[in-house]
Amino acid sequence: AAHERILFEKIKDQRLRQEVEVQGLLEPVTFEVSPQQEAVLKSQCENLADFGFSIEPFGERTFLVRAVPALLSGKDWAGMVRELLDSGGDKGDWREKIAVSMACHSAVKAGQVLTDDEMRELVRQLEQIAIPHTCPHGRPTMIHLSLGQLGKEFGRS
Repeated sequence: AAHERILFEKIKDQRLRQEVEVQGLLEPVTFEVSPQQEAVLKSQCENLADFGFSIEPFGERTFLVRAVPALLSGKDWAGMVRELLDSGGDKGDWREKIAVSMACHSAVKAGQVLTDDEMRELVRQLEQIAIPHTCPHGRPTMIHLSLGQLGKEFGRS
């Protein structure tokens, strides 16, 4: 959750400064969509481009992807885009949806082992963020345990 918040803020900042890091694909990838997804993709293609996606029509309900945001390089960017397209085209702020989804799909996953240095660096980065207490989905990034609660957990009530 902490890593998601850090990435979300980084993604928003890069987009605002128009400095989104893009990873061109060695070979373009075809991306097939349903009729509903196609309508959403066509209406939101410009928003996706603002975040580093290079997507162009390539036949009936097929698109060609030439580049993706660098954060998603090596990740399941196609799954992320499908989730976004399935969420509908008119509902909510699409730029926010894209940023949240990118952060979610590129963040450290539960169970992934980090070194002590990596964990310290995440905490340092989280301390620099204006809203550090929740991830973009609203989950807490930290919890407060009082001395009484901590004592209880160790049988010292």
